[in-house]
Amino acid sequence: MAVASHSGFMLQTMLFMVNHPWNNSLHRTIHSGTTSTSFNEESRCYGVYGCFSLGYPWVDETRPMVYPRSPDQLNIRFPVYNKYAPYTPKYVDVDDPDGVQQLGIDRKGWLYVIAQGHITSGTEPWVQRLVNTLLQNDLHGTSSIITVDWRKASTLGYTQHASDVRVVGAITAHMIHMIYEETGMPNLDKVHLLGHSVGAHLCGYVGYHLQKDFGLQLGRITGMDPAEEMFFGADPIVRLDNSDAKFVDVIHGRAEIYQSIGHVDFYPNGGHDQPGCNESMRDHIYQNQDRSCDHMRSPDLFINAVRRNCSAVAIGCQSFEQFLAGDCFECNEDGHYCIDFGLNAWSSYRGLIENGVMTVPGQVRAFMITGEDESYCRNHFRVTLHVSDGEESLVHGGEIGKLAVEIIGKHRNHSGLMDLSKNPLYFEPGRSYSSVVAGKDVGIPKRVLLNWEYKKHPGYSRKNWQVTRTPRIYVDHILVQSLGHRAWQKFCPPNREPVKAVNEDYVRSPVNEFREEYCR
Repeated sequence: MAVASHSGFMLQTMLFMVNHPWNNSLHRTIHSGTTSTSFNEESRCYGVYGCFSLGYPWVDETRPMVYPRSPDQLNIRFPVYNKYAPYTPKYVDVDDPDGVQQLGIDRKGWLYVIAQGHITSGTEPWVQRLVNTLLQNDLHGTSSIITVDWRKASTLGYTQHASDVRVVGAITAHMIHMIYEETGMPNLDKVHLLGHSVGAHLCGYVGYHLQKDFGLQLGRITGMDPAEEMFFGADPIVRLDNSDAKFVDVIHGRAEIYQSIGHVDFYPNGGHDQPGCNESMRDHIYQNQDRSCDHMRSPDLFINAVRRNCSAVAIGCQSFEQFLAGDCFECNEDGHYCIDFGLNAWSSYRGLIENGVMTVPGQVRAFMITGEDESYCRNHFRVTLHVSDGEESLVHGGEIGKLAVEIIGKHRNHSGLMDLSKNPLYFEPGRSYSSVVAGKDVGIPKRVLLNWEYKKHPGYSRKNWQVTRTPRIYVDHILVQSLGHRAWQKFCPPNREPVKAVNEDYVRSPVNEFREEYCR
C-alpha cells in the first residue's frame, strides 16, 4: 500500500518555511539559493536540499573548491527506463510526487540509478549500454533504470563539476525518497546506484543525504574508478565511503595508489595498465583525464559481466604481485576471500558472512585478470610447474627462459596461450614455480600444452658441456587448478621426456603435450 502522498517532502518544506520567514518565494529559495552565515562559515542554501559550506573538510589546501551551483543552474533531469519505456524514457519531476505513479516503477523490483562522470558535452556511450544491458538482464520485467542527466551543467571546469556533485547528490537523494514514498517501497535494499569517476562520489552523497535527511540506507553503490583528483585521501564525508550504503563495491581501473574505500575493492589487472590500453592510448587523453582508456575500462568490465552472464571471480589478496604468484589462490582460506564480480558481488559477500567464512565483516581488496577485448571475462588458473630432481635433471642443471601454457578441455576448447611470467626465469632442478594466469573457460582441464621460449642471458653462462647439448628443462609434472570450477589436475610429459628447444637460436620449443594418463 502506498504511503500517504509526499508527506516527508511537505514536512521538510513547511519546516524550511518556518525557519526562513524572510523569503517570500519558496521556489526561488529552493532552486536559486540563498547565502547564509553559520558557525562562522559562509554557506549556500538551497531550500530542502540543505546548505553547502566551503569550510573544512569540504575545502582545504588539497581541495581548492568553489560553491556548488543552484538546482536551477544545474538543470538536472531524471530519465526513467523500464519495460514500459525501454527506448523513449519518461521523466521524474521532483516537484510532482503524484506523477511517480505514471512512471511504471515496480516497488518490488530493482531500481538502478546511473551517474556518469565529468564530460564536456553529451552522454557517455557506456551509460546507454548499461541501461540496455540491465533491461535485457531483467527476466521478470520488474526493474527500472534512472540516469542522472546533468550534462547541460558539465561545460565548466573540473573544479566546478566536483563541487556541483554535492547538490546533484542531494537532489537525487530527494528524488529517490519521493519514489520510495509514492510507490510504497518497503526499504531501499533493492536500490542500486552505479557511478563512474566523479559520478561515483555523487552516489556517495546520495547515500549520505538519504541517511541524514530521511533515516534511510541505500542497498548498494557500485563505484567505477572513482575520481582521485580532489577526493583521494579526503574525509569520508567528502568522498564515496563504505558507510554510504549497506554494500559498496568499487572497481579500480586507473588506481595510482591502493586506497580501499568500499566493502569490496576490485582491482582488475592490478588496478592499472589495462590490457588493450597501450602506451599511446594511455597517454592520449581525449579531452580530459576522465576519458583515458584505463579509466573507461571499469564500466565496460561491469557491463560485460552482466551481458555475458560472466562468472568472473576475484580473490582477496594483499597485493597484485602476491596474487600473480599464486599465494592467495585457496578460496576463502587465510582471508583470501573469493567474491563474484558484477551484479552478484553483494550476494557473494553476504554469503561469506552468513556461512561463517568471514567472521568479522571488513574490507576486501580483490584482484582478477581480464582480457583485452570485449570478451573481457576470463577463468583463472594456478599453474604450478615442478622441475624434476632426478639424476638427468640434476646433471643437466638449470636453464633460463619463458614458459607459456595452453589448457585444453574435454570438448577440445582452448584457453589460449598464457605466459607464466612477464620476464625470463631461471628454472632450477628440484624447485617448483607457481603463477596465476587467465584464459578462456575450458571446463575441466584435460590436457596442457607447454611452450618454452629459450633466452640467452648476459648474466648467465651455460656449463661448458651444456653448450654442446640442446637447451632443455626436465619438467616432472604440472598442477593446474581452475578457480571457476574449484578443481585441480596433475599432468605429466610422455615417458618423462624433457622440454626441448630445437637449438639456441630457435626461440620457442616445439609443442610439448602433458596429459593425466602420462602420470600413471
